Amino acid sequence: MRMTRIEELDTIDGDVFLLRPSEESYAALAVAPANEHRPSYMQDQHLRLRRAMERVGSADANWLGLCFDVPGPLDVDALQRAATTWVRRHEVLWGTFRDNPDDPDGEMTRHAVAPEDMTLTVTPLGSHPGPDVNNVLLKHFSDAVDPIDNFGYAIAGVSGDDTSTIFCGFDHCYGDGFSVLLGYMELSQLYANETGAEHVELPPVKGYMTYAQEERADAQQYDIEHPSMQFWADYAMDGVVAKDGFPMDLGIAEGERFWLIPMDYDILTAEECDRLEAIAKEEEATFPSVVYASFALAARDLAGRSAYRFFNPVATRDTAETLVTMGWMINVLPIHIPVGPEDTLFEVARDVRQKFREARVCEPVPALRVMEVVQEVFGFSLEDTHRPAIVSYLDGRMIPGQEKWAQDRFHGTTGQGYDDNVNVWINRTPTELYVMCSVPQTPTAVENVNAFFTYASNVLRGALTR
Repeated sequence: MRMTRIEELDTIDGDVFLLRPSEESYAALAVAPANEHRPSYMQDQHLRLRRAMERVGSADANWLGLCFDVPGPLDVDALQRAATTWVRRHEVLWGTFRDNPDDPDGEMTRHAVAPEDMTLTVTPLGSHPGPDVNNVLLKHFSDAVDPIDNFGYAIAGVSGDDTSTIFCGFDHCYGDGFSVLLGYMELSQLYANETGAEHVELPPVKGYMTYAQEERADAQQYDIEHPSMQFWADYAMDGVVAKDGFPMDLGIAEGERFWLIPMDYDILTAEECDRLEAIAKEEEATFPSVVYASFALAARDLAGRSAYRFFNPVATRDTAETLVTMGWMINVLPIHIPVGPEDTLFEVARDVRQKFREARVCEPVPALRVMEVVQEVFGFSLEDTHRPAIVSYLDGRMIPGQEKWAQDRFHGTTGQGYDDNVNVWINRTPTELYVMCSVPQTPTAVENVNAFFTYASNVLRGALTR
């Protein structure tokens, strides 16, 4: 599975069908009063970022998506039934957010309809060759995935002669990276069920908005005395001399933002990963810690940095019912990795492993709750357009259904937008280790990001020759 922009997909020729909430669903939403659900911490900061970007005439890459193949011509009625079951299954998909001028803190209100009022309308969009399909879907998805006063998601199908493709796109308010994997698993299973190809029974699921209220209530117990607050404060003080973000020059002046382009970097083959993992164990490190350590050495050797700093997402799906929840269910840990002039790969890797152990104290406390309590330490504001860059690691070999990714030609898809930093997703699959990035489109950024991950790859391969 690779994250790819829709316009860059190798898409089949065929008849295109768009599925969106029906007029009846929109009518029910229009009269739905504000309910008791507050946005989650992640939704709140995301909505505020959207408004902040709008104020400066810009937009962030605010949505995620997926696509996968199914055999034969598309059964449009079966897709409509499958997608309706899916939408009714996930609480977060039943509603939207609206501006609330009466709230002095600028928090939006939540409005939702009953799941039985959620119906989808199929709109034929004509027959198109593959490249034109991409452009058609990009336009419709970009228009659809607005979470404010709108059902911010869309589903589509492209019907070919021997193979068809199903697409889905949703604003980040409705899901995270794991939700992309979840959407593929459930939509493919539900479609197969509706066409009679197989019988599936999906497990019970917890609604994300219900989870969000529990998360907010639980977070109130964490005050300035909690050890996580000190850990975050120490991280902030470390940052006085070692700034966050991609460690190399991106060719971007203060206040500038550039169009993001997706870039992939092959790091290791599966066989190399297995060998490196065995060596890491001998060195009392872990495979992920060695990968992060290679990035720290690249930051030192290419950019002269004395530390490598990033925010690392961790999943908050800690029960069987939340594991299969569509929603943005992550926290972030602040990771500061000092790297000395003579430090070796495995010395740094052992430090990385220990740093992640120490950072676990932050796992139960939403990062934005920390900002509420000690905001003055960080100078962070939900009302501006700056968000720290993340570096994420995912072992796809552990994901149920990954054995079908290749045969179903499953891709994650990403939205479009502007930024001044580089987000990094490290992915280990049964066949390789690779890195995906969203890179500001400047010559300096493209050159330096490529140089950074080429160097890190060479460092890791060099460790295999010992």
